[in-house]
Amino acid sequence: MKSKPITKRFYTLSMPKSLEHTLDSSSTIPTTHNFEKDFPMMMATCVKCMRETLNARFAEAGYNITSEQWKIITQLATQDGISQQELAIRYDRSKASTMVIIRNLEKVGLINRQPHPVDKRANLVYLTKEGRELQRALRPIAIANIEQMSKGISKSNIELLKTLLSQITKNING
Repeated sequence: MKSKPITKRFYTLSMPKSLEHTLDSSSTIPTTHNFEKDFPMMMATCVKCMRETLNARFAEAGYNITSEQWKIITQLATQDGISQQELAIRYDRSKASTMVIIRNLEKVGLINRQPHPVDKRANLVYLTKEGRELQRALRPIAIANIEQMSKGISKSNIELLKTLLSQITKNING
């Protein structure tokens, strides 16, 4: 039996032969695997908690900004004047979802877009003075959030986690 491709966002994966039977309507899906306690589900829950905690910390400090907006602002603080498409790639989101965030940040005066000097179809995105000031103000809050979530975990285990996450990403992307 040939592998059936799975297309999800930017990835096209092949179904492992060992799982192909689950796509066959005449067979039953195995019930012995506890997916809720599998590391992908645990990672998804953890990421959701991290995002919600950061959002709550920003709100408690009086800032009306989300963790999703924070990612864009942080990318621009690292390298200002990059294209909307490059932001989407670095942000690891679709162009459409990135565009919504860019528009919202632009509406409140935290970023501005300027035409690309060579490619007239593209825009470059820049932090405004207010955006840069906000990024500096939010940094200690984000760092405190990282410290809170890392409490009780050694630096070597944090480095191991980063290595493991990098390897998982490489495995998924091929």
